[in-house]
Amino acid sequence: MTGKHDIEARLDRSLRHQIEVPQLDRRFDAAVWARIEAAEAPATQPRVAAESARASNASRWLAISNLIGVLVTLGIVGYFVLRTYGGIDVSMNLPVPAGLDVEVPMISDARVTQVVSVLGQVLGVAAVLFGLSFTSVGRRLRASLS
Repeated sequence: MTGKHDIEARLDRSLRHQIEVPQLDRRFDAAVWARIEAAEAPATQPRVAAESARASNASRWLAISNLIGVLVTLGIVGYFVLRTYGGIDVSMNLPVPAGLDVEVPMISDARVTQVVSVLGQVLGVAAVLFGLSFTSVGRRLRASLS
């Protein structure tokens, strides 16, 4: 049996002497990584450019929509401030054609105040919930409800 092992050992030594394996060092690693980066560079640059263009367009539209929202908010706030403190009053007296007698129901000031305050609270809560739905908390709540 030792003869078989001797033959295998001689064959193994013979093969090791025939095959020369170069020693791999840092230069080899650097060359491999340079080739990998060179191969990936053309593939990633157009994608990066497209993503940055898409992000630029999205940020531009976000800035425009924010500007519109700010202008509308300032306009509404300005209207109510001028109406409250400036004496500006918008009348709702519409001309009625002759022969058409339509009576407008009279609503007390207390009832109008009560309806406006309740509607203001309802609209405020709805606006907060709508804004919350765009956050991560809102997404988790929607996912748990559905």
